[in-house]
Amino acid sequence: MREIRCEIDAEYRGTEALADLAWRWLTEGAERLEEEPFAAVLDSTGQVEESLKKSVPCGPPGSLWGFLSAHIVGRGRISNRSRVLTRKNLPMLRKWLSLDVQLAETAVYRLDDRGMPGEELLRMGVARDESSRDWVRLSAVTPEQRFGSAAQASMTELLRDFSQEVDPAYAQVGYGLSLGRTEHEERVGPPLPSMTLPDSRRLLRGYEWLMVIPREITQQLGGSDGISAAGDFHRVETLHDGAVLLQVTPEFGGFTGEAIERTWQLVRPALRPGMPKRFDSDSGGPPSRIWYADIA
Repeated sequence: MREIRCEIDAEYRGTEALADLAWRWLTEGAERLEEEPFAAVLDSTGQVEESLKKSVPCGPPGSLWGFLSAHIVGRGRISNRSRVLTRKNLPMLRKWLSLDVQLAETAVYRLDDRGMPGEELLRMGVARDESSRDWVRLSAVTPEQRFGSAAQASMTELLRDFSQEVDPAYAQVGYGLSLGRTEHEERVGPPLPSMTLPDSRRLLRGYEWLMVIPREITQQLGGSDGISAAGDFHRVETLHDGAVLLQVTPEFGGFTGEAIERTWQLVRPALRPGMPKRFDSDSGGPPSRIWYADIA
C-alpha cells in the first residue's frame, strides 16, 4: 500500500518548546487532517486497553480505534509508554511530552472484521533519533487512497502553518519511503536522513510537489522573486522567517514529467551531486518523482 508522508525538519530548541510543539502536532494536527475519525476515536467506548499488550480484539469490528505512545529516554535506557487513544487518556500524552522524548505518536485505524487494527488512516509522529538529536522531525502519514483534493489542501495548510512557526531546514509532502528518506536521498545518498540533516540549510534534502525551501537556500536561489521567475509554479509563498513554501502543481498527481524537470532546474544549485540510481524493485513501488540527471 502506498503512503503519503508529510515531514518538517527543524532544530531542537529544548524540552519545553518541544513539549508544546509536539502536543499541538499530535493532537490538533491529527484533528485538522482527519477531523471526524479523530474525534470519533477520542469519544469511542468499548475499546480494550489491554489490546496494546496482548493479541486480543481492540474493539467492535469496523469501528475506529487508535493509540498514543512515547519512547522516553531516562537513566541510560529507553522506556516505551502507550495507551489507547481516548479523550480520557490524552493527559498521559501531555505528561510524557514533558520528559526527554525520543519518539511520540498518535495513530488512527479502522478495525477489521476480527476487531484487530486494519487500515491505518493516519499516523502523526514527532521524532529525535539517536544520531540526530539536535533535530526534530514532525511527520504525518496517510494512505494514498485517502489523499484526495480535500486531504491535499488540509495537509498543505498544516505544513504551511507549522513551518511558519519552526523555521524548517526542510519540509515536504511526497510518497513515504523507507527510513523517512526523500527520494533524492534514496537514489543519490547519503543513505540515512541523519547524515543529511546537519547540512540541510546548505544542501536540500530533496524536492517534491509541495516543499519548504529554507531561508538560506532561498537566498541562494534568488529569493522568492527568483523562484517565482524560474518557472510557472502554482504557489510560491514567503514565510515570515524568509523560507519559501513551493507548491509546484495544483494537485499531487500532477507532479510528473515537465513539472519534475522544472523543479529540478530550480533547485539543482542546492542539491547534493550524483546521478540518481534506478532499482530493480522500482516496478513495485510508488512512481519515481525526481529528474534523472546529475547536477554537474
